[in-house]
Amino acid sequence: MSQLQYIKLSDEQVRARKRRNIAIALGLLAFIALVYMVTVSRMHANNQARQAAEEAALLTLERADPALPAPVQPDAGAPQTENIQP
Repeated sequence: MSQLQYIKLSDEQVRARKRRNIAIALGLLAFIALVYMVTVSRMHANNQARQAAEEAALLTLERADPALPAPVQPDAGAPQTENIQP
């Protein structure tokens, strides 16, 4: 059997590889930060759009039949629970 031979890198090649690895890591971190920021901003915009749609629906409902009782607004401090019927 023959002995495995490994390539010996020079000091310059090791430094170049290290710089390349750091550049790849920084690029990956920048991409992750970009995806996170876009996700948070989209969620915020969707939340605002949902609230505006709910307010518009309530106004439409009130205009349709003013005799209806006012909708109950959830308490801001109370946890949100759903009534699930079995």
